[in-house]
Amino acid sequence: MRQVLSLLYIAYLLFVIFMIFFSRKKPTQRFSWILVLIFLPVVGLVVYSIMGSEVYWDYKRRKIRQRHKAVFLELDAIIRKWHNRSGAELSPTQQFHYKWCGSILTDDNSVEVFTNGKPKFERLFADLRQARDHIHVQYFTIHNDSVGQELISILKEKAQQGVEVKLLYDSFGCWFTFVRPLFRELRQAGGRIQGIRPWARALNYRNHRKLVIIDGCVGYLGGMNVGEHYAEGVRGMEWRDTHVRLTGGVVRDLQQIFISDWVASERKGRLGFRNRLQHYFPAAQADGHLPAQIIASGLYNKYIGQDVINLSYFNLINGAQRRLWIQTPYFAPSEPVLQSLKTLALRGVDVRIMTSSYYTFGGLFHHNIKNYFFRQLIDSGVRVFKYKGIMHAKVMLIDDDRLCIGTVNLNVRSLERDDELFIYFESGEQNALYSTIFQADLANSIELDYARFRKETLLSRALESVVSLFSPLS
Repeated sequence: MRQVLSLLYIAYLLFVIFMIFFSRKKPTQRFSWILVLIFLPVVGLVVYSIMGSEVYWDYKRRKIRQRHKAVFLELDAIIRKWHNRSGAELSPTQQFHYKWCGSILTDDNSVEVFTNGKPKFERLFADLRQARDHIHVQYFTIHNDSVGQELISILKEKAQQGVEVKLLYDSFGCWFTFVRPLFRELRQAGGRIQGIRPWARALNYRNHRKLVIIDGCVGYLGGMNVGEHYAEGVRGMEWRDTHVRLTGGVVRDLQQIFISDWVASERKGRLGFRNRLQHYFPAAQADGHLPAQIIASGLYNKYIGQDVINLSYFNLINGAQRRLWIQTPYFAPSEPVLQSLKTLALRGVDVRIMTSSYYTFGGLFHHNIKNYFFRQLIDSGVRVFKYKGIMHAKVMLIDDDRLCIGTVNLNVRSLERDDELFIYFESGEQNALYSTIFQADLANSIELDYARFRKETLLSRALESVVSLFSPLS
């Protein structure tokens, strides 16, 4: 019997080697999964089939693209009509974004920046109450609390008034938020609701976007989901986040992304739009002069590679000449990004990373992963700050004229796996505005004491090394 079990285990190991080494995973990801599969033979295989294998997700993506090919092409054609209508010459970075992921430059935009949930929700809810034609809402997480209830109440009211209301939510992100009763109420009022990727085998491929588009003219994006803690904080700690309100041509790009995600999530064959797609792309209410581009990964256009965000961030980081200031709650970067940060600091660029001191979930795991990577940056001169509260903003300042705000964490999941987006500004004025915000956050942060950090116990370092093996899975 023992010999039979040994032969079965050897056959299992050969199967694991074949399966992992012929996947398209990066070497570090392969190694992490091999550890899981070898030491957890049965459980590991189940986990891998749900979270690790790209085969099923690649198959689903192809089927979605084939089923809705005409819609995706129509959306792409609508957006192409607006390409660079001002005739402005593209900068090297803007040109890169256009060639790499089809991102259109618009230069008639205005932006309002929020660093706390209370003013953001007040402004958002006021805009929603003014909607006349349609409302498109998409969040990773919506909580059944006072903020979530007010959002759904407004959407119900607008649906009853005849406004076309569509709401997208991530099926995994809303697993434990007890929001389903609110969704039922909205459906009864005439709103349309869809969950994104409810299939178990797509568990590891989430849609992390936070979007609102109102009448095709006003858009919101950023780091905030829907919940009380974004406005009130958690356990007496401030929740520091960044979100933006947008008007101008860039709202059309947000509309394209939302409609593409809606189409990709439809499982009953009825897309449910009252009008032709062109109707949802009205002429922009241009009241600004801010140049901007939206960069997004996923199925929203022909550029469906999962490296869209990773390479875009890599390009932006490498373009820094004087300073690179980053705010991110999670830090487990891809290897190219990690090496770029080291190189920049050694070259004399002012590299600063601001992260969170506290987490509402998985704090020990996230802290140890971050510390593992921070140790590698210490001798290079990268400065690390921990915000005295919860830092959830996803922002990057490059030199004096470039700025990124979005949903992208500086970890492997955001860079390579989940559907994300960010808005890219080339504006000295906007950069200076956020630079002031960043410096105010520094006053409420503690800089990592590198001398003390180097003296961490052997046990701490061992724990960080073990946890780091799973950073590609995080």
